[in-house]
This record gives sequence, C-alpha cells and structure tokens, in this order.
Amino acid sequence: MVEEMRTSRILEMVLGIIGSIFGLLGGLFAIFFSVFASEVLYLGISAVMASILGIIGAVYVRENPRNGGIILIVSAIWLLISISAFAIPGTVFLGISGILAIIRR
Repeated sequence: MVEEMRTSRILEMVLGIIGSIFGLLGGLFAIFFSVFASEVLYLGISAVMASILGIIGAVYVRENPRNGGIILIVSAIWLLISISAFAIPGTVFLGISGILAIIRR
C-alpha cells in the first residue's frame, strides 16, 4: 500500500480569505464613495463580486488546488481592475495565494 501525501492547503485558504476580506472592505468603501461619483457604484459592486469569487476560490483550493489557484488569480485581477488603488492589499493576498496554490505540490 502506498499512501499519498497531501499538501496542506491551509496557507492558501487563509491568504485567499484575508485578501477577499480586504477586497470586500475596498468594495464597500467604493460603494460608500459613490455618493460623490455615481459611476463608482458599479465598480464597487464589481469588487464585491470579485471578492466573493475569491472566497469561493479559497475554499475550492482544498479540493482542487490548480483550479482554485486559477480562480484566485482571476479574482485578484478582477479586483484590481475594478477599484485599482483600493484593491492593492486584497490583490496582493489573492495573487500570492493563487500562485502558491498552483506552484506547491
């Protein structure tokens, strides 16, 4: 019998959730900022949706690390495009967790 060693994916999951929380906070800040500029409302909603996708990817990393990592990287790019400067901490955490999920065996 050969037992297969599974790599713990807790680091990727925690970093992905932290990045998603930062993304949610940035998206909510953009939504509240939309009082002054109405076009920012849709970008804030987009950032919240990207953060929700990041949480889904972070949880999915435990089942399928490669696909979960791709979801995390897509979420990081989507978040950065949505709210640019407000998304830097979330993008960094989501991007690192996605890269780690793909690279680590």
